Amino acid sequence: MYDKSYMKQFSSYTNLLALMQRYSDFRESTVDMQMAASEVFVENTIRTNCYLLKSGYVQITDISKYGATYLMIGGPGKIISLPIYNAELPQLIQIKALTNVVITQVDFEFLKKVLQLEDPHNYVIINYLSDLRKMLYHEVTQNTVAVRGRIIKFLVYLADSLGDYKVWLPHFLTYEVLAEFAHCSKPHAVTILKELRGKRIIDTHRGQWAVLDIRELQGLLDE
Repeated sequence: MYDKSYMKQFSSYTNLLALMQRYSDFRESTVDMQMAASEVFVENTIRTNCYLLKSGYVQITDISKYGATYLMIGGPGKIISLPIYNAELPQLIQIKALTNVVITQVDFEFLKKVLQLEDPHNYVIINYLSDLRKMLYHEVTQNTVAVRGRIIKFLVYLADSLGDYKVWLPHFLTYEVLAEFAHCSKPHAVTILKELRGKRIIDTHRGQWAVLDIRELQGLLDE
């Protein structure tokens, strides 16, 4: 079995950057991109770049002939795009900045070389695939539970910190955003958050939501 905390640390933005900086072609193979909140760019998957999220939050959507499909929310340090098999890539991905963000664009062949030499146990790829598995599980279960459960699951998904009691949620979270991702109306989202706030499970401070007890919030999913 793998050590989860070690794999996350090894796959962190800081460590990946340090590994890449060991090579003389680092500067010519990477560039930081800044995006303002709500800015969008679409990337064709027949591409030569990978993307690492240095700061901020983004929404990643698969754009296909069948319509747009939400894939995931990426937070600071996450790998936004890491091609594994060419045949399994969506044709187009849309990256929307939910906050002001900085994304490090990395030449794929350069990153591939670094990982082959510095990560022979494939910790980075395993951690990336583990994140994708959790994201897919979240999406599948979101379609099988009632609205209250969808909102709670989305809050837990955003918190993404099972060991802490109190977790500050990202600044971009509003009633409108929560309703969009939970696939419900804004009034319904307001009612459920009011219930959770009344139970002292969540609260707000200067416009930012906080989960006061992540374990109690998770426990509501078993009711």
